[in-house]
Amino acid sequence: MRYNEGLEPAMNDLSLIIQSGMKVGIVGRTGAGKSTILQVLFRLTDSFKGSIKIDGQDIKSIGLHLLRKSIAYIPQSPFLISGSIRDNLDPF
Repeated sequence: MRYNEGLEPAMNDLSLIIQSGMKVGIVGRTGAGKSTILQVLFRLTDSFKGSIKIDGQDIKSIGLHLLRKSIAYIPQSPFLISGSIRDNLDPF
């Protein structure tokens, strides 16, 4: 994945398999690529080589609305909304 055509790749050779229903935490120091992984996973950028598959289906073939509502995440900058813990973890 590149942020700009003239720049070096921001991430190289990432490969992982996550079983259906698993909860995964992505942690690391500043600049490790946590936000980059989310940008690619949510298709906020399409400037990457290779493929990302969910349940065997390439995310490029899934509608953005369905893709984005099917993935949950807790942002780096925490915030709380009025309501239960469940409401805070999945406000939509």
